[in-house]
Amino acid sequence: MDTRWLKQQLFRLKLLPYITIFLVTANVIIFLICTFTGEVLYNIGEFSPKSILEDGRYFSIVTAMFLHGDIHHLANNMLLLAGLGMMMEKDIGHVKFSLLYFAAGLGGHIVSFSYKLFADEGYVGSIGASGAVFGLVGALLAMVLCQAESMPNVTWQRILIVAAYSLYSGMRAADIDNAAHIGGFLTGFLVGLLICVFQKKWKRKA
Repeated sequence: MDTRWLKQQLFRLKLLPYITIFLVTANVIIFLICTFTGEVLYNIGEFSPKSILEDGRYFSIVTAMFLHGDIHHLANNMLLLAGLGMMMEKDIGHVKFSLLYFAAGLGGHIVSFSYKLFADEGYVGSIGASGAVFGLVGALLAMVLCQAESMPNVTWQRILIVAAYSLYSGMRAADIDNAAHIGGFLTGFLVGLLICVFQKKWKRKA
């Protein structure tokens, strides 16, 4: 067996953003299932303070990240996830990208949970990957600020404009969980800073 060819294939596989591909595919498949099964998965998987405090559906903090209300909701999130994911996963690796994505999604839901309790909206449910996707934007901002040389075509000003416009659009629209967007963005930014710090330490040791 040609070991050089095998190494090349393994290297190509390593660069393949298969976590991003999996996440996009899973979201699309689940949306199609929801389309044919009605409200079943939404009723089980949507996230709200009630789902946690009264129903004990702790898993909804994760399952809600894979549910979308309509095709536009799905398309907006998946286009951003695909674009950001393919770029960032290659740069930080599959494991760190996975941790970043789910940490941002969880952070978004925690902020949403707190806001809904404060605003007496405990029965208002949330679905969508927006918090996690906003987390990718926040992490990208952190990485550009920390190591701009690795992403010369991306500037922090552009990222802030995109984030500000997205938040503004969400605040003007109805039925948008802006608290989850803000929480996801801030969580992603913090996780992005941690990734930058650890990457610099690993490079020094190497």
